[in-house]
Amino acid sequence: MAQTTALPRARGQWVPMSFAEFLDWAPPGGRTERTDGEGIFYTTASDRHQAIVLLLASVLDALTRVFGSGRVGAAPFAMRFEPGGPHREPDVLFVRGANLDRWTAQRLIGPADLVVKVLSEDTAGEDRGRKPAQYAALGVAEYLMVDARPGRSEFAFLRRDPAGAYQPVLPDGHGRYHSEVITGFWLDPAWFRRDPLPDPEDLLLAIAPDAYEAWILTKIRAHREASDAP
Repeated sequence: MAQTTALPRARGQWVPMSFAEFLDWAPPGGRTERTDGEGIFYTTASDRHQAIVLLLASVLDALTRVFGSGRVGAAPFAMRFEPGGPHREPDVLFVRGANLDRWTAQRLIGPADLVVKVLSEDTAGEDRGRKPAQYAALGVAEYLMVDARPGRSEFAFLRRDPAGAYQPVLPDGHGRYHSEVITGFWLDPAWFRRDPLPDPEDLLLAIAPDAYEAWILTKIRAHREASDAP
């Protein structure tokens, strides 16, 4: 009886495999991706990497609830293109309300409207290499890259143009980069150079002070009314 040779699972190395082999090979909850007939199992993320991911996920999730504009997800939640297409795991992703039919219990089937990737030593080459052209071709409207590597401060915000190619988003006069995908969202690259990182609530009060305050006060009043009810 023929024996199947197990595929190697060395972290940070691309391994040739079919889509079916990838599904059997990828560890549950692991940082894995597959594209162009190869799969990879990334190394463990650093504390700084995770702190930036949590900051952006917290801010974006709150903004989408304030404005009711869509839904935010964070790794490990895959963005998969069927049948057998690329399997990517953005650090943070956003999907507009009109596109939430792509969201399933296990993964996103099709493109997110905004993808965030926090660069680490083992992902930076891929994040800046194949991914931009691939994401643009697959329909990801905006792609944000923030560097978490020691001593690095790389930042890039790309937007898909009508021809389906990414163009750099330019900052306003205050150095802020504005999203066209997420209602009310802008960001300042200086946030990610701070140590410690900014508090998410402070950023929300800077980004959308009136809307965020009104949303919080509405929730507080609703909570008090519910508590006072007999």
